[in-house]
Amino acid sequence: MKTSPFFLAACALAPFMAMAFAAPVFDPTGFELRETRPFSISVQPASTLATASSPSYRLVPGGMTLSSDARKPTAYHARQPRTELSENHIWRVQDAPAALDATLHIDRFPKSSQVVLAELGPDNDNAPLLRLVVDGDRVVLRGMIDNAPANGVAIGTIDATHTAHIGLQTLPDGQLATMVNGTQSQLHLSRKALSIPVVFRTGAHVVEDIGTTPDTVTVTLTGLSARHGAAQSGLRT
Repeated sequence: MKTSPFFLAACALAPFMAMAFAAPVFDPTGFELRETRPFSISVQPASTLATASSPSYRLVPGGMTLSSDARKPTAYHARQPRTELSENHIWRVQDAPAALDATLHIDRFPKSSQVVLAELGPDNDNAPLLRLVVDGDRVVLRGMIDNAPANGVAIGTIDATHTAHIGLQTLPDGQLATMVNGTQSQLHLSRKALSIPVVFRTGAHVVEDIGTTPDTVTVTLTGLSARHGAAQSGLRT
């Protein structure tokens, strides 16, 4: 009897999906606070966050609240502001399995633009491999996904509580499992995506129709973790 490749993918990713259903735990080990401003980037190790201070973040019981400007810079070559927790080492999908998750509440939506819940992408301003955005009540996945439409793939919903529990799991061959508020999906990354060095990040960040008038996005993270299997290559961190 011939076995469906979708069945094989589901079996291979089952242990990671089980982890995604566990109660959220905020564990910033292996992450750093990254504050991107139009002409500067500030990075602080997660180990210093208990004593450092910034108007863009504050510690709360069991997590952290992050805020960022949600407007388009008017200066040429200026970066889009964002305040995130980002992994402090790079990795590649092709090297080892990875399980990533975040739980966040959107405290303040911007007047325009779309809130980014999480990204998997290069540690610079280049386009991400994957980006999860809030589009109305849907969570849409965009990026380097085989056979995906240009406007992305709906992988879950976000309700009136404005809370999202997200799980992402990757395998070295490009299999991708997602879980958003209990809704699971099985996808596949493009071959090119497998060899690009990336980090997982989440926080206060907006994209798309960003206005130039003052605006703010604020989120509270109450769950965060990143687990990686043994690397199969010599990629340096």
